[in-house]
Amino acid sequence: MTSIRESPIRRQKPARPRWLVILLIVVAAMVVVGVGYGLVSLLRSSSDAEAGVDPTALPTPCVTTMVTPAETLPKPAKVRVNVYNATDTSGLASKTASAIEKRGFKIGEVANDPVGAPITGVGELRYGPKGAEEAQLVLLYVPGAELVELDRKGRKVDFAIGDAFTGLAPQPEVQALLTQPSPVASGPGCPASASASPSQ
Repeated sequence: MTSIRESPIRRQKPARPRWLVILLIVVAAMVVVGVGYGLVSLLRSSSDAEAGVDPTALPTPCVTTMVTPAETLPKPAKVRVNVYNATDTSGLASKTASAIEKRGFKIGEVANDPVGAPITGVGELRYGPKGAEEAQLVLLYVPGAELVELDRKGRKVDFAIGDAFTGLAPQPEVQALLTQPSPVASGPGCPASASASPSQ
């Protein structure tokens, strides 16, 4: 009796799920994209370094806003004014100092102009570098006066009265100027010409 050898049964390996195949393809694509992006960034940073460019430096914006002089200039109570008479009119310095004080300013010295030179215009507003804003405020009350910057310390302002001075500007006019908005550019990214103070 002959025996029949049975051939072994071959079983096929189970097929991988379709979602697993798709996942592997997506992961492989992400790896390729990531490696490519990394190489591009590395090459770009090296080229910027060779050119002396800081890759982390971003341009600083220049912002333009509407600002009123009342927001930027000091209050009259914080401004000290010396009043000098550069005219031949006796008592003009004392009279003007009284009027300026009534507007809220502090009064310092009241005397004849120590410079001694005649002033044919409205007058001179003399100030040091730290008193520029104070001088701009006083200028609103004596329109037409000449701003004269001196090399001196402190924030006080000298008002030397000239021959063309007729009196302080009416308070309503000053108030209108103080509340008039002007465009002002601010920020390190602004050019020097765009960072000017609001027009008075």
